[in-house]
Amino acid sequence: MPAALAPRLTSILACPRCGSLLEPGSSTIQCSKCGSEFRVEQGVPIFVAEDVVVAREHTSNPLGAEFEEILRQGNDFVLNIGAGGTAERYPNCIEFEHKIFRHTDVVGDAHHLPFRDATFDRVFAFNVFEHLADPKAAAQEIYRVLKPGGGIAIHTAFLQPLHEAPHHFYNATEYGVRLWFAAFEIENCRVSGNFGPGVMLAFLTSQVLDSARLGGISAEEEKLVSESTIGEWADFWNTRGELPPGFGALQALPEPMQKRVAAGFELLARKPLATGQTNR
Repeated sequence: MPAALAPRLTSILACPRCGSLLEPGSSTIQCSKCGSEFRVEQGVPIFVAEDVVVAREHTSNPLGAEFEEILRQGNDFVLNIGAGGTAERYPNCIEFEHKIFRHTDVVGDAHHLPFRDATFDRVFAFNVFEHLADPKAAAQEIYRVLKPGGGIAIHTAFLQPLHEAPHHFYNATEYGVRLWFAAFEIENCRVSGNFGPGVMLAFLTSQVLDSARLGGISAEEEKLVSESTIGEWADFWNTRGELPPGFGALQALPEPMQKRVAAGFELLARKPLATGQTNR
């Protein structure tokens, strides 16, 4: 491996396209089998076509005390997918991202992890899976790079409004999450404190009001919505009776604002015509 590549990566990387070993170049690494070549920038291998560098000052939400303690103990070799801008760097943790953050070790695609089979004792992926085009494939990749008996910790969205558009693809029920990870021995699938109903309600109502303001709702209508009660909205849903204050204003928001907090989507589509075929 090239001198620019961080030493702890030399024995764990593999080609994300064919799984073969990677060989050194002057400022790249190259697959020994398929010939694919990948850049190395400041010791960080880049397995995507275009990389984005995030300001070093940026820090993301912490993992949580339980998982930080696992990293501090240093007994397990951990892959942290979607690590973001961590506050502290741990020698026993590989930080994997699609952008270059302050402590990023490897930049790549979670659907095609550039690591050898059975490499890690644990894999963390917090607030990642709702942003993946094929969560099932990413779960299979985690299974592949995990050692037999290794553990995973996943946090993913259920009742959350649109965020990080256009790369917010899925909100999964418990049953969906279990389906993604059906190959694993699932010990528990629970609601952690950061995903409790109170957090959901705060997040959703915040985004409803924000969407209403961005959508040009009047000050009077905004006041009606913001001062309405949960009980009024619940009563309407349960009885289909009197409309809660501001209901009509929210229903009339511009389509882009509705899409941020909608209950669902209607899709209309058509099968493409064959080459040379025309509609009658």
